[in-house]
Amino acid sequence: MSSEFPFLIYYIGLLIATIFLSRFLFSKYVQFAKNYNLNVRKAQKGFAFTGGGVVFASVVMVSSLVMENLDFVQFSNFSPIIATAILISVLGFYNDLINISPFSKYIILTFLILMLLYSNSTVPVIRNLNGFLGLYEIGFIPGLLFTSFVYLSIMNAINLTDGIDGYLAIFSIFFFISFLYTFHLNEYYTLTSTSVLIIGSSIIFLRHNLSAKGKKLFVGDSGSLFIGFWIATYLITYISSASMAISIDSFSINIENIPILAISMISIPVLDTLRLIFYRIIVNKSLFNNDRNHLHHILLDLGMTHLRASIFLTLINWFNCVVLFLIEPNFNSKELTAIYITISLSWFFFFEYLKRKKLALNES
Repeated sequence: MSSEFPFLIYYIGLLIATIFLSRFLFSKYVQFAKNYNLNVRKAQKGFAFTGGGVVFASVVMVSSLVMENLDFVQFSNFSPIIATAILISVLGFYNDLINISPFSKYIILTFLILMLLYSNSTVPVIRNLNGFLGLYEIGFIPGLLFTSFVYLSIMNAINLTDGIDGYLAIFSIFFFISFLYTFHLNEYYTLTSTSVLIIGSSIIFLRHNLSAKGKKLFVGDSGSLFIGFWIATYLITYISSASMAISIDSFSINIENIPILAISMISIPVLDTLRLIFYRIIVNKSLFNNDRNHLHHILLDLGMTHLRASIFLTLINWFNCVVLFLIEPNFNSKELTAIYITISLSWFFFFEYLKRKKLALNES
């Protein structure tokens, strides 16, 4: 693609178009949910509706059809990925309506991911870790299983961010802006265009999600799984394409450190997930039970608003990422992994301190 192409104008124009399309679709969905008493939840003021994630899927689907003939975007080559993302959103929407068992949900998700990875060469399968922790090439089947595990783990971690108002949308905006820049350098214009679509949809969703006028909207599993799928796709692409990525040379990144940099981009959702697993194993509770032991619940119990807690957690996440990115050239993957674990443990003990402090105040 010619460097003279006005990409900035293209991205701004696409963002504006996405905002208008999302605004229309979200308002129609709220009205539809209200008319048919669909997915209604009680809120502090009026009613709230869930399942709004289908609007994200609709925006991506409509936009991919409209822009299919743009040569540099090549949405037609990504049709299996887009189709899988839409199916995942539909599954999530069904779960928002019917509330299927977590086991059944993840069996279906596993099947969809495996079929996508096995049958479509466009989707990256991690087959080379480029020396991360001393690991290099791995076979197709181990790579397929490992990539599927990464997909499901990331989707589950992102799914947990939908627990408070604003968190998923704010986190998504930060994440996809960072990859809009990174993948633009790498000339992955299909993924940069998708970034703009999700950013624009997240901006409008944030308005509905923070509404206090009886029209509050939750993204539900239909949105958190959909966005989690795309976040996983971006991170897996970032890892699997590292050996030929222009951004690696532009920032002088040690290629063996790419996996830990990728993990750092979702460090707080990962920390929250691992912390919950550890806690539930200790107290002998089901891993799929709902409770108030998330990181955002600790902040809410201390008196933070949903918006402030969402911004705080997102800023911590990107603080971790920026720190690792800045110090990365001075360390190999083993050393950088140890630093990442140390940073994560520091935040773990910080939140445990806040939790115990709140409990002590309640007892006094």
